[in-house]
Amino acid sequence: MDSENNIKSENYLSDEFINTIWIFFRTKLSDRTQKEYFAVIKNFSKLTGRDPLKINREAVSKYTDYIKEKLESGRLSYTTAQMRISVMRTICEYIRFIMNEKGYEYFNYFNDISLPDIDKTIKEEMLPTVNELNYILEQAKKDNNDMAFIIFSLIIKCGLTSSEISSLNVEYIMLDINNNFCINFPSKKGVTRIIKLPDDISDLIDSYISTNAIYEGALFYNKRKTRLKVRDAERILNKYIKRGIENKKIQKHFTMQSMRHAAIQYMLKGGASEEAVADYTGITTKWMPRYRRIVNSSLLSDAADYNIIEIRSKNMH
Repeated sequence: MDSENNIKSENYLSDEFINTIWIFFRTKLSDRTQKEYFAVIKNFSKLTGRDPLKINREAVSKYTDYIKEKLESGRLSYTTAQMRISVMRTICEYIRFIMNEKGYEYFNYFNDISLPDIDKTIKEEMLPTVNELNYILEQAKKDNNDMAFIIFSLIIKCGLTSSEISSLNVEYIMLDINNNFCINFPSKKGVTRIIKLPDDISDLIDSYISTNAIYEGALFYNKRKTRLKVRDAERILNKYIKRGIENKKIQKHFTMQSMRHAAIQYMLKGGASEEAVADYTGITTKWMPRYRRIVNSSLLSDAADYNIIEIRSKNMH
């Protein structure tokens, strides 16, 4: 594996780790999971300069603080943060087992690590403003980045999640009985979700599919020509946010989840019922009070109508 060679060349991992610890996981994990695990190990080793066989409390604390900082700044999702800590805990627990079998003492400091519970409250100051959302769209349009433009539009105007976007197949896009384009997501637990697409987004997607000759399978692909993953989409967004911050057009970092929260906020602000928004965005009505609190906030008393976010061009080129 290239990733293994990269780590060994940087002297972060010992031959002992590769030949006695990692070889076990290579035989147990799928190719995709191997890559994910090794990426986490590489990140840990590069940050701390420690081989997992020789971890100490200081190295684990440094890594955990790094994860928490990225989580709090919105540069890492809670799920990904949990995954990275879990991977290191699993790796080190296996090392502890092997070491104890040989009569050596090894302490798995990751067993004492836990991330703070995720805050279920939507913080108004973390939501992107209308101007910030428009800036992101305009920059994608300026770059002729059709994929980014459509992805952002699907979040902002349709409230799709990043995981829904990454799992979107061409086969899910179809016409309803009134010849309107819609997305028909596969049934989950007996619940079918159908999203009617606005005309402007319908035109963009239709042109995108035709231009890129995508006839089946994933709608969006990454640079490696494989299905776009959530982290790929986040990287695209981060590129435009970084540009916006440098140009003083964006005041703070935000995530795709924050964009979705903002979309729901504007739908409610525009007068849509909570039940309609919950059904459209695929969330349960029990979560709607979170958005009601935001919509009723005095900070949004002069918020622009949701429809100000307009996809102006039906032909981006």
